Amino acid sequence: MKKFLRFLPAGSIILAITTLASYIAGLLRDRMFAQSFGASRELDAYNAAFLFPDLLFNIFIASGIAAAFVPIISELLKSDRKRAAEYLGTVITGAMGTMAVSALVIILFAGKISVLVAPGFAPEDQLLVADLLRYLALSPLLFSASNALGALLIVERRFLYYGLSPVLYNLGIIFGTLFLSSRFGIMGAVWGTLLGASLHLLVRIFDVLRSGFRLKWSFHPFRPEFKKTLSLMLPKMFGHPVELATFWAFTVIASRLEPGSVAILNFARNFESVPVSLIGITIATTTFPVLARAMADRTLEPFRKTLKISFWLILGGSIFAAIVIFLIREPLIRIVFGGGAFDQESVARTALVLGVFTLAMPTESLVHLLARAFYATKNTLIPVVLSIIGLIIAISAAAYLAPRFGIVALPFSFFLASLAELVLLLLLLPRRLRRIENAI
Repeated sequence: MKKFLRFLPAGSIILAITTLASYIAGLLRDRMFAQSFGASRELDAYNAAFLFPDLLFNIFIASGIAAAFVPIISELLKSDRKRAAEYLGTVITGAMGTMAVSALVIILFAGKISVLVAPGFAPEDQLLVADLLRYLALSPLLFSASNALGALLIVERRFLYYGLSPVLYNLGIIFGTLFLSSRFGIMGAVWGTLLGASLHLLVRIFDVLRSGFRLKWSFHPFRPEFKKTLSLMLPKMFGHPVELATFWAFTVIASRLEPGSVAILNFARNFESVPVSLIGITIATTTFPVLARAMADRTLEPFRKTLKISFWLILGGSIFAAIVIFLIREPLIRIVFGGGAFDQESVARTALVLGVFTLAMPTESLVHLLARAFYATKNTLIPVVLSIIGLIIAISAAAYLAPRFGIVALPFSFFLASLAELVLLLLLLPRRLRRIENAI
């Protein structure tokens, strides 16, 4: 453990703590949902309405900022802070303009989109999805600016407010559910979502201004740095939204099952993602720059050593977390969600789905690490191709198994897809390293 800890970059502890706080707030949010709405079609509609705006946001904005913005603005900050401010303004303007067009499309065609995301819903439930869509389409506008500012805060190594913004987002949803849903129903949660998205943006604006960075509204789309941003984001546009596409397909399948299936799938997935994020993604993220540095130095031994340490840390930690969560899954679900509109049958169904999801905790966690190992070798194509293969496996298996086994087919299909990705990454990475070694 000591050998690994020295690789952790500054700020990782703050980020880990705020990530944990965000997940705690997320579980509290889910408890408010369960208590207020239960495993109902109303909550199904809320979850389904998120899918299309989130998918467009991840394709057009999140993938590009993650892939291109950080290295480009890092260089500009060293040479020309005024041009960096203009570049940030251009990215924010372009991102918000793109999401404004997307929001307009969603608002105009919400009825048709609701049929795509929830074809198994009754017509009146699809109308509710369409109504919610028209409001939720506005949140990506706020997140597009917030993500760009968040990337700037990462470059400036200001992690506290960056990490607190998701906490405030969840607190906004909790406020809407707790204080507005009694009067407005599920629309109260939607108002809370928009409030949370506003807080997510405002706290990042506050910290950027506090850092002394001058925000400047500008738009220079023909400058080389913005063109470079567009070229770098293209490969990531295909791989980044695969997980959302998977759960969109799962939502379509779940919409044909008994009412509450979409909500239960989301509750169980949110629980499963906590150890994956805290163990798998955190270790993979902090390991990534070490792997990249070793590859830049053309020294494969430190690369292999670091990867091995991280692999066993993630494997051991995620298996332990999976076993613990599997053993306590029903009392855990009962404590967090039970009561109110969330009856014992809903607790049992959610616990069953979560139990199957625990199979994917180690495999999904390790996929995050091995994908970053490929990125460190400057190969993004193989992880993207394998993620698409995983998508095909997940959807095909779920479509085949769900009519026979019900909702448990969805987490099991997700496990099969992540297992296939993991096996293929383990087979292909040594070949990739041997080629690099022969070229040195």
